[in-house]
Amino acid sequence: MNRRRRAILDALAPAVDFAMTRPGGERPLGEVVGLSMRARPEAEAPGELLIYGRIGGGGWMSDGIGATDVAAALKELGPGPLDVRINSGGGDVFDGVAIHSLLARHPGVVTVYVDGLAASAASFIMLAGDRVRASRNSMVMIHDAMTMTFGAAGTHQRAIDLLAKVSENIADMYAEAAGEDPAYWRAKMTENGEDGVWYTGTEALDAGLVDEIVGAEGEDDDPDEDPDAPMDAHTAR
Repeated sequence: MNRRRRAILDALAPAVDFAMTRPGGERPLGEVVGLSMRARPEAEAPGELLIYGRIGGGGWMSDGIGATDVAAALKELGPGPLDVRINSGGGDVFDGVAIHSLLARHPGVVTVYVDGLAASAASFIMLAGDRVRASRNSMVMIHDAMTMTFGAAGTHQRAIDLLAKVSENIADMYAEAAGEDPAYWRAKMTENGEDGVWYTGTEALDAGLVDEIVGAEGEDDDPDEDPDAPMDAHTAR
């Protein structure tokens, strides 16, 4: 793990602590809608974690996939190579940040596959992979952090200040993974307001958000090519 990645994870630690300790707690894996896992058949083979649903295991998104749920799944899988498959419209930012940190700290090579959609919080969860592979017809969407508040002006101002901090942390994650600086990515995140900026798989590759395009079934387009060879000159994570 490089120095900048470690600094980012340290900066995200308060969000991780918040997501891991708020009400909701650990649930049996079978009760978490959209989250499933497949144990590695042998020591050197990758385990598989599917994140196919809403992100958020606490608060008003308590029916989604929480950081504690992912932590429990990773504990059961144990150390070693891991494939993470994503099809998610995102959800709670704090659970998303915590899931990103859990995957980034996993003791083993993590390969992320964007099977369908990686939007909002899922778009930075995917960046935790040592390598990110997007299906040709997948989509990635980024936007500034959002929330709802009720109360006096001071309440709204505190929410504005918090949103700015959260968004700056997210922009730093995009910058660390894709290049450019955080200011560039913060401008991108705010470009279309709440509608976000949408990338096809190929556009996400060009932007540096993913490393490789794979076929619709998760296989490389040319079966004769080295499956670990990138499609272009993007540097592997």
